[in-house]
Amino acid sequence: MEIAVTGVLSGENGAPLWPEELLTREQALTALTINCAKQMFLEDERGSISEGKCADFLLVDKDVLSCPVNEIHTARTIATYFEGKKVFSQN
Repeated sequence: MEIAVTGVLSGENGAPLWPEELLTREQALTALTINCAKQMFLEDERGSISEGKCADFLLVDKDVLSCPVNEIHTARTIATYFEGKKVFSQN
């Protein structure tokens, strides 16, 4: 997500690659969720949280929509859910 928003690989110094192609955080989140599901023709089952869908999601330790843009990559997974069931947890 950070690369899509900044155009820079974390830890690298330099100008963003293709700055005219950078996404907003919201656009990047959409690209990485519902748009991926659409590419696989699974948008009726996955890609967003709504009634009747599979409830695949993860929880991270920071708000990637509001943290400093160069810290998005530091978000760590707290828990992962697949089809509504917890399949990973830090604890």
